[in-house]
Amino acid sequence: MDQNNKDQIPQSSGPESQTGEVISQQNAIEGQRKEVNVENYAIVAEIGQLLKDLSFPADKNTILEFVKNNHGVQNKDRIIDALGNLEDKSFNNVSEVTTAAGLVYK
Repeated sequence: MDQNNKDQIPQSSGPESQTGEVISQQNAIEGQRKEVNVENYAIVAEIGQLLKDLSFPADKNTILEFVKNNHGVQNKDRIIDALGNLEDKSFNNVSEVTTAAGLVYK
């Protein structure tokens, strides 16, 4: 992760955050509404940014090892806690990971 682009990861969470504001604007566009609920926009964005370099499909252990071995991760303990409840199965993409972790509800 490029530490010089910290603005790519929102620092606040909830619907009032920068990401939440963009999603609200998107939801206002007819035909663009996404029916998902996000538990914490900042952590989901950070997980997405981190796992973008992981080769999928990947299982729980591969994902957790990837996070643990990545030295540029902010909030590493928080991310590991969030991903710790994943089932021991193969995931095809970041969306499946964040949904299975209970961070995104469809």
